[in-house]
Amino acid sequence: MPVQRIALFAVFLSIFSWMPAVTADASACTGMRVVAKDGSVAWARSLEFGSDIGSALMVAQRGMQWTSGAPDKAQGLRWTAKHAFVGPTAWGLPLPIEGMNEKGLYAGGFWMTEGESEFPDVQPTDYPRTVAQMYFVPWVLTNFATVDEIKAALPGITIAGLRVEALRTVPLAHWYVMDATGKAAVIESIDGKVTIRDNPVGVFTNAPSFGWHLTNLRQYMNLNPDNVKSAKLGGYEVRPLGEGTGLLGLPGDFTPPSRFVRAAVLANSALQPDDADGAVNLGMNLIAGFAIAKGVSRGVGADGKPEYDYTQWTTVYDLARKGLYVRTYENQNYRLVRFDKLPLDGGKILTIPMDKRFGPYEDISGQAH
Repeated sequence: MPVQRIALFAVFLSIFSWMPAVTADASACTGMRVVAKDGSVAWARSLEFGSDIGSALMVAQRGMQWTSGAPDKAQGLRWTAKHAFVGPTAWGLPLPIEGMNEKGLYAGGFWMTEGESEFPDVQPTDYPRTVAQMYFVPWVLTNFATVDEIKAALPGITIAGLRVEALRTVPLAHWYVMDATGKAAVIESIDGKVTIRDNPVGVFTNAPSFGWHLTNLRQYMNLNPDNVKSAKLGGYEVRPLGEGTGLLGLPGDFTPPSRFVRAAVLANSALQPDDADGAVNLGMNLIAGFAIAKGVSRGVGADGKPEYDYTQWTTVYDLARKGLYVRTYENQNYRLVRFDKLPLDGGKILTIPMDKRFGPYEDISGQAH
């Protein structure tokens, strides 16, 4: 077995013993698609968790040897990376939560709560084609360029849900995938059956299942970006207090169903930008409305201590020009990683820190005149 493959598999096994004990759900992640008039596509996504997950940006090069885990600490599917990708990691592990590859294909995992998802019952004969849930994103990003390619390959694998003792659970997820054309799909494992379904609204959150979210949109058919001028109630004319009357009733809380509705309405109501610059800019503006500050969403961890689900980082992917913009809770300035400036060959992993200093902020005092 190549050295790189041995190292990755050893790290996978170590997940069961040394990951920091965290129990909060990453249950407030939101993603939205933007398609410009010239066909350029952008994707904006926020990542929330109740304790610091220690993310860094992972650059995985072409030619890298991958080996997934499987039940019983066995080895699962092995493959060689056709495409390089960039994406944020968690807990210092060489596994991305989401990312984009050099072909402009995006894949991202979104947390599902217990009882909302169930992975297949994997038998030992299936181990050679098994992809553990934490390896699903790199399997997609290193192998495929389009959503159609993923659809064709998905029946050839089985997805295993492996327990992580430090998390005290089997981390559950469902996935959003989108290619450079803007074609998007959702991959889920419900009741032990893996499905892939087109996503016509181009947004995604967490539980329940994607089909439930689409059905829930039927309760908000009245929402419209056009303002209501007035309404008659008997002999009384009700006049608006200000702008935004067409979206009265738009849910504003941080639960996954409410965020899905809000994202679907806003992302599909905003004026379509002209080009890639406009798509990236719109993505940044849209996702800003979903940020969660520390303390406004509170919970209690397994240790009995308070935990605060907050937006640890926000990413915006330029699928047309192959660029990744990222900002963190502490540093609200977006920074850019460009594929055309990265070493994409070499068969190894490179790391880019995600700076958590406050600022720096551009001082424009000298522009006073």
